[in-house]
Amino acid sequence: MARFIRFFLLSLLLVLVSACTSQYEANLANNKQWEELGAYHGEQGYREWNQTELGKHGAYSETDYEKYRAGYLQGRFDYCSGKHTVGTVINPSYPDECQDNPSSSSYGLLDRGY
Repeated sequence: MARFIRFFLLSLLLVLVSACTSQYEANLANNKQWEELGAYHGEQGYREWNQTELGKHGAYSETDYEKYRAGYLQGRFDYCSGKHTVGTVINPSYPDECQDNPSSSSYGLLDRGY
């Protein structure tokens, strides 16, 4: 019985933590804080959202995307340079996530047609 209660409480805690993260992202998007949203994604080691994904959350202009991208690059730099925050300790990087890939531009300029 104690094992079941422990499992239930742990499951409940995980659900609450994940709900807070989703809520945080939603609040940033609703308040049109694109640079902060990008920084959050980069700092957590998440994949960068493209313009289509940002458009689903209300970022319709190129300027909004560039703000998100600037925040993401700064957050990713912090994540890959080993600046340890609570988030980076809990969410360690994927293997090779921070490795430079010679076939792609670090700023994505080739992918965007420049």
